Amino acid sequence: MPARPFARCCRLAALAVACALAPAFASASGLQVSPTSLTLQAEQAADGLWLSNSGDAPLQAQVRVYAWTQVDGEDTLEPAQAIAISPPMVSIPVGGRQLVRVIRTGAPAIDRELAFRVVVDELPLPDGERDPGLQFVLRYSVPVFLAPEGEIAPDLEARLSRYDGRPALDVVNDGRMHAQLADLDYVDGNGQRHRLKPGLIGYVLPGQRMRWPLDAPAGLLESPGGHFEARINGEPEARALPSSAPAR
Repeated sequence: MPARPFARCCRLAALAVACALAPAFASASGLQVSPTSLTLQAEQAADGLWLSNSGDAPLQAQVRVYAWTQVDGEDTLEPAQAIAISPPMVSIPVGGRQLVRVIRTGAPAIDRELAFRVVVDELPLPDGERDPGLQFVLRYSVPVFLAPEGEIAPDLEARLSRYDGRPALDVVNDGRMHAQLADLDYVDGNGQRHRLKPGLIGYVLPGQRMRWPLDAPAGLLESPGGHFEARINGEPEARALPSSAPAR
């Protein structure tokens, strides 16, 4: 199977949102997945995800795993070799739950974290088993990481660039661990904080670069003495992103 952009893999999530705005006779899904991410330590052979059904009808879901890389600033999913999941198909009654195991399959020694996505697709019920009206299904994409031995941390460098004529933030991660960025601010030379992107921004995997367009005047972002700040990997406080010269 060829590599696929991550955005394409998530189209069903957008479909779910669209259907959620449909009339009241639409059938709501009760599929829940927890936790929202997993890390298998170097000595850990397996872990698990819990799929539960809080809805009013039984549900079926398909579970797949992909290797997750980043190419030219885009998330890419490819067939996974280092981990497997079991079972790949589940049926969950109302109020029930199902454990899906995430299993390391003898990955060779690694010097930096490996990243994967476990994709859980709820399957539409057959026509004879569902209520009349619209039905929407959910897709979850859960980050899974295989950690190497020893202490690991992200090592980030940010710089201002341009993308399609707009200012953009480039972030390079030279560390051995992923960085999840949230709540991006720009602090100008006077110490005034400007919120650029609230909530989750995205991930930068080890050894990779990501780019995010910014809705802010370029003049603001080029002010002397300013810098970017973000929360990293769920930390409660934002930290400054070390910066290099802007890309032109």
